[in-house]
Amino acid sequence: MIRHRVQGFLCLHSFTLALLSSGAFIASVVFFRATEVVVLNADANFTLYFFGVVMASMWFHRHLRGTARSYANLSLRDCLRLTGHQLMRLMLVMFAIAFVTKDVGVSRIFLTCFIGFVGVILFSANMFLPRLLGRIFATPTQRRTAIVANAEDALRLRGWLTRYAELGLDTVVGYIAEQPAKGDFPIPYLGAPSQLSELVGKEILDQVFIDQAEFQGPRSRKMVEQCERHGCRVRSFIHISALLPSPTAAFEHDGQYAFATVTPEPLQSPLNRVVKRLCDIAVAVPVVLFVLPPVLLVTAIFQRFQSRGPILYCQLRSGIDRRRFLIFKIRTMHLNDGSRVAQQARRGDDRIYAFGRFLRRTSLDELPQFLNVLRGEMSVSGPRPHLLEHDEAFAQVIGYYRKRHFVKPGITGLAQAKGYRGEVARPEILARRVRYDMHYIAKWSLLLDIKIMFSTIRQIFLPPRSAY
Repeated sequence: MIRHRVQGFLCLHSFTLALLSSGAFIASVVFFRATEVVVLNADANFTLYFFGVVMASMWFHRHLRGTARSYANLSLRDCLRLTGHQLMRLMLVMFAIAFVTKDVGVSRIFLTCFIGFVGVILFSANMFLPRLLGRIFATPTQRRTAIVANAEDALRLRGWLTRYAELGLDTVVGYIAEQPAKGDFPIPYLGAPSQLSELVGKEILDQVFIDQAEFQGPRSRKMVEQCERHGCRVRSFIHISALLPSPTAAFEHDGQYAFATVTPEPLQSPLNRVVKRLCDIAVAVPVVLFVLPPVLLVTAIFQRFQSRGPILYCQLRSGIDRRRFLIFKIRTMHLNDGSRVAQQARRGDDRIYAFGRFLRRTSLDELPQFLNVLRGEMSVSGPRPHLLEHDEAFAQVIGYYRKRHFVKPGITGLAQAKGYRGEVARPEILARRVRYDMHYIAKWSLLLDIKIMFSTIRQIFLPPRSAY
């Protein structure tokens, strides 16, 4: 119902963008040749660039599919982000053509002006096309739709359907339940489920939504048979929050079975795991060969005068699927009897020697963990591994805390990139960190990893106040 309509609108949207982009390119060439504001080289192969624009426009559709849930109600921010991604793809293709063909004849000023011109067109199209296409192609139907569910669930489903009203979805005329809602209710009460056959038979209804969480087994099948006997459309639905303790993020179906999950896991894809592993190795090898040795040498010199003892130390941590491993770190604390080893470092902690404070503040004490990355125990980016004792304590505070172990722990993470480092002094700070970890697990992409890495590098030179 929703999927086919939205997919159709996305295809129409992509096709329109391709026409507009191609038209903008042709118009730009004609304008510059006619006005000679910028003299175009006659040897420039504008036909090749035109096909590049067409290819880039076809690439737009891949990112556009990510807006399926909000396509009917794209916000200004959504349109800006969408246009930004489209322009990046367009520039990548255009300048790649210039580089590969070693074309020195095409004017860079022309390409820049075209990018600016088409950017305005793409933004305007992303802003107004959904509504325009809805008016043209989503002819309002006259199907009288009822929801067979309790009043609360019926109201909730009607609100969800309203979000897609501009795509031509049917309007709910009432709900059917054992008991009507008390007081004024925004949806008319049509009757009890036992009256469904009568309502359909009198052609009062054309379409029925049945709540499978409330009406199951033989009772549901009977209602379906009654509707189909009179040629009435039937759609079954389940409000997942009634079955699962937290909002569902992914839904899959295969044949006769449907599955709902709270946390989607992009890193379950073998391809994504390979990409992430190659990225980890590409980053870890140079660090281990060229950065780690001089840092260890300088640390050894300072430790000789400030805190004699081993340069490195190891601790047990929990990794992916809660498998334990030894994590490597540069020692930043004085040697002691271990009585406070499970205590979080605090601001002004007397256990930390002078140069150790600098190492911790700049995160350079984490550099040996690139060895853990090469061993396959950690990743460059991922949820930070905590002490085993802290894992147990934090799991008592945040019920879904252990979901952090769905992926490999990281030297840095999304929470750390957002400035959440150092001591977890309050439950709300822990909750924010874990929410960022959950977002990383559910929304992983190579681009997200790269953003986290660059943010971490910036924090080496400009550490947040929480770093100590």
